Amino acid sequence: MNEAKNKNLFIRVSEKETTIIEQNAGGILSDERFTKMLQNYEKEQKALTLEVEENRQTLQNAEQRIVDLRFVLRTLREMTDIKELTPTLVNSLIERIEAHNSDKSSGHSHVKVDIYFTAVGMIDLPTEKELLATMEEIRNNPQDFKFVA
Repeated sequence: MNEAKNKNLFIRVSEKETTIIEQNAGGILSDERFTKMLQNYEKEQKALTLEVEENRQTLQNAEQRIVDLRFVLRTLREMTDIKELTPTLVNSLIERIEAHNSDKSSGHSHVKVDIYFTAVGMIDLPTEKELLATMEEIRNNPQDFKFVA
């Protein structure tokens, strides 16, 4: 639910509270009924307040991811003609590298290495088969894939 809608609901609940307070003061609404209704309205307001805060946090996280991705793309564009891997380049592109214990189960020593890139984390690169399958799907259904530069 969007923030404007939540604010409108919050205002309506506040107006309902005002109405039941007036009705209770005028003797139209019993004290027992007033208490139940007021508790329900307060619960609704709390839920709306929490939802607004959660939505704000979600939006803020999404905006941060956009900024992070733009940073990575800008850095990659600046370095598209890389001739040499320098420490400066590595430090600007890579956040951390994790080397796992070696695996000798196949008779050869294999070490799994995870590279976490700045702002985007670890990228799961597709296999050759996955790339070919995706390319085939794009060729067969070009209308489903709209590319924006």
